[in-house]
Amino acid sequence: MMGVARALFSGPIAANDADSTEAVAVLLALEVFISLEWKINDSLFIEIGSKVVFNWCANKSMRPLSLQSTFTDIERKIEKVGSVVFFMVEKKGNEMASNLAIAGINRGDMFKAR
Repeated sequence: MMGVARALFSGPIAANDADSTEAVAVLLALEVFISLEWKINDSLFIEIGSKVVFNWCANKSMRPLSLQSTFTDIERKIEKVGSVVFFMVEKKGNEMASNLAIAGINRGDMFKAR
């Protein structure tokens, strides 16, 4: 929320398109957060660059059937975290995510930093 990244990750994701990839990245972000065992008094903020994925997160009826299991997992993780806020970022406003995506293309395994 204050513009400071608390954790970063990148790695290969098997998906058919950019929106599916971003949905899986949301799930991975929640898994990374849970694995760090951080305790928060506020909400976890997750930046989303796709309006389609943002709408999927906000409205269950808009989710494609092919991603139902992914969103079921996302909802379970959200229950573990507590409060999660999804917000849209400008397409070119998240340079760090873009750089991690590019680095992830050449990485065979998951990279996590905190």
